[in-house]
Amino acid sequence: MPRRKKEDQPQEDIRSIKTPPLIMGMKDVLPTDARYWEFVERTVVKLIDDYSFKRIETPVIEKYELFNHTLFKQSGLAEKEVFSFIDRGEKLALRPEATTSIARAFVSHNMVNQTMPMKVYYWGPMFRQNRVEENTFRQFTQVGFEIIGDATAAIDAELIILGHYLLKNLMLESEIHLNSLGCAVCRPEYKKTLSGFLKSKRSAVCADCRKSAGRDPMHFFSCTNPKCLKLREEMPQTIDWLCDECRSHLFKVLEYLDELKIPYRLDPFLLRTFDYYSKTVFEITTKTDEENTTPVVLAGGGRYDYLIEMVGGVRTPAAGFAFGLERIVNQMKNSKIEVPAGPAPDVFVTQLSEQARQKAFAIYEKIRHEDFTVRANFSKSSLKAQLELAKKANAKLVLIFGQKEIVEGTVLLRDLESGIQEVINQNRIVVEVKKRLKEKKD
Repeated sequence: MPRRKKEDQPQEDIRSIKTPPLIMGMKDVLPTDARYWEFVERTVVKLIDDYSFKRIETPVIEKYELFNHTLFKQSGLAEKEVFSFIDRGEKLALRPEATTSIARAFVSHNMVNQTMPMKVYYWGPMFRQNRVEENTFRQFTQVGFEIIGDATAAIDAELIILGHYLLKNLMLESEIHLNSLGCAVCRPEYKKTLSGFLKSKRSAVCADCRKSAGRDPMHFFSCTNPKCLKLREEMPQTIDWLCDECRSHLFKVLEYLDELKIPYRLDPFLLRTFDYYSKTVFEITTKTDEENTTPVVLAGGGRYDYLIEMVGGVRTPAAGFAFGLERIVNQMKNSKIEVPAGPAPDVFVTQLSEQARQKAFAIYEKIRHEDFTVRANFSKSSLKAQLELAKKANAKLVLIFGQKEIVEGTVLLRDLESGIQEVINQNRIVVEVKKRLKEKKD
């Protein structure tokens, strides 16, 4: 009986739907942007090693009250900012940031007994129900650095310096904005003064600031209402109400930056989003000029000496900062920054037939296990196309497997820089590659 053609055979019914749109505020990271992400990752990894930070991971889901208490204690913005849900009668939340989760982990695992200061970094997704606009996402990837267990100004300065050089190494022009929010001793007096100021200017401020003047007067810092912005120059400034300890702490931070000749701007209107900050707060933004009057915040953080106590631990001084990868990558693209290529591979393996491809797979793995950096594209059979890929990757050496080489047990070893090519025995590939790479270094 003759076999039916493939197109005549019955086929499984594949059901399809209209492709659902991407949720507003979410973002796909596509392979076309990979070079930006990889460049940022390489830069961050180098600084992590230089500054001796160790990785810490916390869950993306935490108890809702953890964030409601620590982040929005005064402002009551939890319902607007936090993705929350009920699971088996328990109210949970997707983490809007990681610092609070790290403080919770610090207490849960009794880390206070470890050697201090503890320097940790994290890297992962955060979630906020923000208003969707440019450079603002509802899910975003954040990289952060935290130093726990040290109250000195040197720690604040180290984090600011790290952030400054991180952005400089990413070829982004930026500027540092600094302020001090005082401590539990001097801040209440400042809040009382600011509240009195707002009440005295009741007719000149917006309805929201009038409402929050008694409960949370520092809401005035972040108000964007034109009426309130006009009044800012008259408001009492935090730096004038700092106690001696907080003033000394701030000036020491500035002295460290001055020593490295890192420029900064004291910004009396700077207030970080969350309630747990004290003393130094800072943001690193894009530079402003006549054409760009609204800076983009690229990184931000500060000191949070009371946070660990807020989540049930012993009062432990700490400071940290973070940046969003999506925002950094967007700024690099908008600034038309040419991202340098990654490290050039030592070897690029090419093949010219199905049998050669099978052999190339085996050789590829053999070389890779010798700790060489090796690349290949096994889906291509054209030698010209593969050599173009090798040149684009700046490979140092190329191995060429053809049918003749398979039969004879040899391989062509080509130096892309000099163009010199020679036949070597397949059993000597590792020896010869090591020899050629050593010659190049010498």
